[in-house]
Amino acid sequence: MARPKLKIGVNGRFFTNKNTGIGRYCLNIFPEIARQFPELELVIAIPEKLDSELDKHLRYQNNLQFILVKENRFLRRFQPGLSKYIWERIQLCRFFKEEMVDIVHSPYPDLCAGTEHMPKVVTVHDIIPWSDDKYAKRTMLSHLYNMATLNASRKADFVITVSDFSKKETLGLGGFDKEKMATIHNASEFNETPVFPDDEVKSILTRFGLTMSDRFLFYMGGYDVRKNVQRLVDIFEKINELKPDLKLVLGGNKVLKNSLYQNLEIKTKIRDKIIYTGFLSNHDLIVLYRQAKAFWSATVSEGFNLPLLEALTLGSVAIVSDLAVHREVAGDLPFYFDLAENDSRIAREIATLLDKEDEYNKYKQTTRQAKEELQQRFSWSDSAQKIAEIYLKLKKWN
Repeated sequence: MARPKLKIGVNGRFFTNKNTGIGRYCLNIFPEIARQFPELELVIAIPEKLDSELDKHLRYQNNLQFILVKENRFLRRFQPGLSKYIWERIQLCRFFKEEMVDIVHSPYPDLCAGTEHMPKVVTVHDIIPWSDDKYAKRTMLSHLYNMATLNASRKADFVITVSDFSKKETLGLGGFDKEKMATIHNASEFNETPVFPDDEVKSILTRFGLTMSDRFLFYMGGYDVRKNVQRLVDIFEKINELKPDLKLVLGGNKVLKNSLYQNLEIKTKIRDKIIYTGFLSNHDLIVLYRQAKAFWSATVSEGFNLPLLEALTLGSVAIVSDLAVHREVAGDLPFYFDLAENDSRIAREIATLLDKEDEYNKYKQTTRQAKEELQQRFSWSDSAQKIAEIYLKLKKWN
């Protein structure tokens, strides 16, 4: 008689928010786990229907099942925080018990509780909601929610962090068991990306008001305050005084409409030099990473910074703030600048790098040569295998 499959219940909330970092994590890691481990059955609870394109892409694996667990429509519209609380704490827990899953995996800190017979795995991407005052002091409700997710994560049977830096910070909060934690890195989707023909590249650039000869810096990421996009714009103003032909392309868009997401202040003299793309397809991303003079980020806090890795695997020069996690992910490949310096000095450093052809080409060549090493260090396939091994270990499924 065949042994029943090990059943994994997954909080799939971010499958319906695929343009976020956690959304991209979910879209890469769980299908890969299902592909490599047919003996596992992944039951993924989603609060709303997947869009048709994503639905078609994901449903080809018979051990990857998406089930709609609807939120209250009224609450979701008028009290989204309360709606999320009820969905995680009550609806999701009830659903997993009814489905009799063997393990619960929350790909972000949530309120769904495990039990003695239903152990919980949680992925912690960063501790920002628990430690950053801008998050902690937003509202009493959000503060209580964040503290509740911290306590729930401390009680989890296993905690996955996406970098050693994030693991160290998480342990620094206290209440976590180091023996029940592991670093399992994110990876780039673009390890095996082909080179597109020129006409396709031109077509994509044209949609954004760019030509093949345009020189631009490219930012891709979120717009909450820690991403420091306003500072990026302010520094670009200074760079543009030195390099008036340079443009700034801002990829992505606001995900939530709240005080954590900045409304950028753009001075009139550089408005025509800044291009907003909105949400980008993978094809768009690949072209912009490759055509940019550099990927550029001034973020003040990260748990990993997936766009940085994506840029490097596509051969782009990276100019980024000097953070410990950036050095963990990228080593000496990027050009680092110190956020403590003033805007004018940072602008001069970046302009000088772009002007010194030999130095710029050195970064370009070193990045291209490092592609294979980056692919080996950061692989969704390897990460999926490590996570599946945690499932098997938790339930002694050997």
